[in-house]
Amino acid sequence: MRARSPLKDRESGGSLELAPINIARFEDDDVSIDSIDLELTRISNKYKRRIDEKKKFTRMTALLATAVVILCLVTFAISNSAHHSEKFKSKILSKEAPKHPAFGLMRSRYVSTHQAIIHIYKHEKTQAEFMAYVPADETQDKVFGISFRTKPTDDSGVAHIIEHSVLSGSKKYPVKDPFLVLMKGSLNTFLNAMTYNDRTVFPVASRNKKDFFNLMSVYLDAVFEPKCVTDEGDWVLKQEGWRYDFDEDDKMEIKGVVYNEMKGVFSNPHSLLDRETDRILFPDNTYHFDSGGEPESIPTLTQDEFVDFYSRHYHPTNSNSFVSGTVEDILEAMDLLASYMDGYEYNATIKEDSKIQFQKMKFSTPLSHSLPYAVQKIDDHKGQDMFAITWLLNDSQISLKVLLGLYVLDYLLVGTNSSPLQKLLAESGLGTSVIGNGLSTGLLQNTFAIGLEGVKSSDVHVLEEKLLDILTNIAGDGFENNDIEAAMNSIEFQLREVHAGTDPLGINIFLNALTTWNYDMLPEDAIIYEDALLDLKKVVKSQGSKFFQRMIKVYLLKNNHRVHMHLRPSESLEAEMVQNEENKVKAYRNTLTIDQLQAIRSQTERLNIIQNTDDAQEFVDTIPSLTLADINRSGVEYDIGVVENVFGSATTLTTNIIEGSSGIVYIDIGVDLSTLSYFDVELLPFVVSMLNENDTMTKSRSMIDREIGMHTGGIDIELELLPLYDSSNEDYIASDNKHMRSLLFFRAKCTKFKVKETLELIKDVATKSIPVSREKAIQILERKIANYQSNMSSNGHSYAMRRIHARYDTMAFLTENLYGINQFKALKRMLYSAKQEWNNFQERLKNVIGSFSHMRSAETVINLTGDLNTLQYVNESIEDFVKSLDNENMRLFFDVDHPWMAFAVDQMSTNHVIVNEGISISSQVSYVGEGGMLFNKGEKVAGGSCVPIQFLKKGYLWETVRAKNGAYGVMASFDQTDGFLGMVSYRDPQLLMTIKAFENTSHFLKEELDQNAITKETIKTAIIGCIGLIDGSALPPRQAGWVSFIRHISGSTAARRQQWRNEIISADLDDFQAFANKLDAWRTHSTIATLSPRSMIIKAKRGKDRINLKLLST
Repeated sequence: MRARSPLKDRESGGSLELAPINIARFEDDDVSIDSIDLELTRISNKYKRRIDEKKKFTRMTALLATAVVILCLVTFAISNSAHHSEKFKSKILSKEAPKHPAFGLMRSRYVSTHQAIIHIYKHEKTQAEFMAYVPADETQDKVFGISFRTKPTDDSGVAHIIEHSVLSGSKKYPVKDPFLVLMKGSLNTFLNAMTYNDRTVFPVASRNKKDFFNLMSVYLDAVFEPKCVTDEGDWVLKQEGWRYDFDEDDKMEIKGVVYNEMKGVFSNPHSLLDRETDRILFPDNTYHFDSGGEPESIPTLTQDEFVDFYSRHYHPTNSNSFVSGTVEDILEAMDLLASYMDGYEYNATIKEDSKIQFQKMKFSTPLSHSLPYAVQKIDDHKGQDMFAITWLLNDSQISLKVLLGLYVLDYLLVGTNSSPLQKLLAESGLGTSVIGNGLSTGLLQNTFAIGLEGVKSSDVHVLEEKLLDILTNIAGDGFENNDIEAAMNSIEFQLREVHAGTDPLGINIFLNALTTWNYDMLPEDAIIYEDALLDLKKVVKSQGSKFFQRMIKVYLLKNNHRVHMHLRPSESLEAEMVQNEENKVKAYRNTLTIDQLQAIRSQTERLNIIQNTDDAQEFVDTIPSLTLADINRSGVEYDIGVVENVFGSATTLTTNIIEGSSGIVYIDIGVDLSTLSYFDVELLPFVVSMLNENDTMTKSRSMIDREIGMHTGGIDIELELLPLYDSSNEDYIASDNKHMRSLLFFRAKCTKFKVKETLELIKDVATKSIPVSREKAIQILERKIANYQSNMSSNGHSYAMRRIHARYDTMAFLTENLYGINQFKALKRMLYSAKQEWNNFQERLKNVIGSFSHMRSAETVINLTGDLNTLQYVNESIEDFVKSLDNENMRLFFDVDHPWMAFAVDQMSTNHVIVNEGISISSQVSYVGEGGMLFNKGEKVAGGSCVPIQFLKKGYLWETVRAKNGAYGVMASFDQTDGFLGMVSYRDPQLLMTIKAFENTSHFLKEELDQNAITKETIKTAIIGCIGLIDGSALPPRQAGWVSFIRHISGSTAARRQQWRNEIISADLDDFQAFANKLDAWRTHSTIATLSPRSMIIKAKRGKDRINLKLLST
């Protein structure tokens, strides 16, 4: 299932505490920088309209005495768990719903699958609706959210810019950026704001009650009393939206955070295709316009229009608000909400005017459209065009039963690599990879999109006919009953797994509720699905395949309200867009009188003064804050059961007992890869992709996919490189990370009744896989290459950081080889080999498969997560699986270098010299990185160093690179395993200015120290911010079990994590001074990698402040 994604314009809190480095594992998992224990900021491609959510025991021993103890525990657990749900239901329903004089209770609903109760209220004066979500598990994050229905009528991005701007000061909190002040010293687990196509959402979360209400107070004041709509705050639009500015040569240019963000968004051809498709598909309603803003239209937005839009949408009557927490939390939240809403009256006009109207499905014939997109170079020997068909599926409200039916149909058509539409398009030879991702939901109207990229221009019309022919044939042939069963099971599993993502549970509940609530329907209808699912099952049982065949005909084949979108490559477009912008600005400047030009200069100077002037201390003091007494001195730890040589084998079994897993067991089986030749390591990412598409010796891919759907909630295959810690040392010592484990993981989830079948599937794929055909290998390689090209233009920050880190650390070098620009180059070599030297390439694939297909017990680790009852139930199946493995000893690498390391070191010294690099990409913005070693090998890495990093990234770096220079984001990341420090910008209009900002960091910090500007309060705030990032949110069962397992297998101890935490909490001025000295040395040997437009790199190499950059092409 996929939902339309919003623009998320603020950062979420970290969700993991201290854990070893994990590297990106999937070909499209290039959003995050290498996961660093402290810095887990996620700034991602926040304008991706359609995301694929599908890529969404206790201790046992052979000792009889232990087994008896476990049996006793399990017996208790079974009797206890069997009645837990009913006990909670009785308990919660016996209590009266929270009462508040300002709110009237409309209804209450118990949600059995969530173990929670929902209360829906209406604010008496304004008729604003409020949802209270009370879960049984009181350890879950406390969540608040408020949403306003926002209805764009042009492409100026006003809704998006207001979302940014309201968080830039308010009546009660008059500092320039209360959001930034909060980020500096909050324990938040989610702090963000999102602009959807038709709503703007402000959610926050924290596990700390005081922090939670601090966040809620600041957000409510921001949305109801913002400075940006006052005369005093008119500078905010210029900073966050757009403004005219002047460079060092007095050349007029356009700047602005949202302006640059959207230039980055539309550098991605997939975003461009989606946007242009929506413009045509929705000619008459608000979805015709871009809520994020189009770069050409953003500079048309005036302050008066900005204020007018705010006044017509930001009113309690036009809002929906939500709180998840205890009954006491709900009552306090109602008090705070009422303190703002009671000052308003019901406004029927605002409510009516903001309603989203249906786009009528009125096309008599499908509409076709073609437009160019920017590429660096046109290759006449390969296809670079993109083509997709997008259908509008409804122009009136559809029932939940029908919507669930569409989800199942989507799975049947494109849910797996062997689904007929997905498979036949992918194997058509007409393109490199399938795009569109099928069904998109979450708005008033749903769409279905499918197509191919990497298409030759001469094949576009062939593809158009082919796609419709495939659908026609599927509608005629229908689906096998087993495939329908697999699809139904998969969708039901996704629905029942209540907390599966990385965000706090309450955030997911709130955002899901808005998919109906925003359109004046019941919010609980988006959460409670059992009756509709039962109705769908009855229909499917009665009609079988015919039900879905009819859906294809009605919603797709006979539906002319669709757009056939063709994107064609252009080498000149990027330069033309830059020149067009310059010409427009130059032409506008030529129309200005001297007085008008001076007025713009005065506005720019005023903004610069505001940005460079510190907030008055009395204003800063208005922001509610925490004290060190409010934080937990101990970190979050998870119990883990460890049994070596389990069931008389050489296998290690770990178990995590986590209640609330809904009878689901999470299985992680890792197989050691260290016997693989280093020269074949670069093939691993390809093989991981291949294992999702190949046959085995006993089963076809269609059989495998069908059985995965029938028996599991999914099986993911992931590659992990895990640094190994010296468990005898409680300090972090900067290491070259040559001691590591290399593991291929098969990660599955299923009900306890399906464990046997799941384990059989895992073993079949792991031990009996065969290479794909030459044609399939070429197809996979071309798809991966296309994904890399797209990701480098939209998420270049991760590539820049990997590239720099690889110059200094062996394990980081391996990561770059597997998931960075080096892997991109390797994929191109593999493609050549697959085409020209297939026999050799096939042998290399067999070698890689052979490195894990033996699945010897000594080289296999198993991690299980679930509740006690579930883990006991699966005991016999696990024992059978373990005993089926071959017994053989293996070498561990805690005390010796991993076998790959000697080769990696040699390759680093010859092929990856330390040099500044400018990597050209097709984009209108840059991703500028600088990094180096803060600590030398063998040095103790001080936890106190994290505190000045937090101070800098939420202060100087944010204010300089983002607020002043217009980048959409900036990050600083620190790796305590090797002492690496990196800084990187995101969607940045600058290059040289950002490098100067990074290099000036040490000077800024020393000045602050010299001027005694770093106070105890400053340090306290940064400490709290660090702890907030470490602790994160309450993890869902699968993640909690995984974190616990990764800690164990890498030798990370609770004592070391606590020591690190203690050093953070006790940080003082001496730590800042020590860090400043380290940073000074860091600056002298740090290096640069920037992913930028070629013209920007050349300008940086040749300008008056030129920098030596080695130019690389992608």
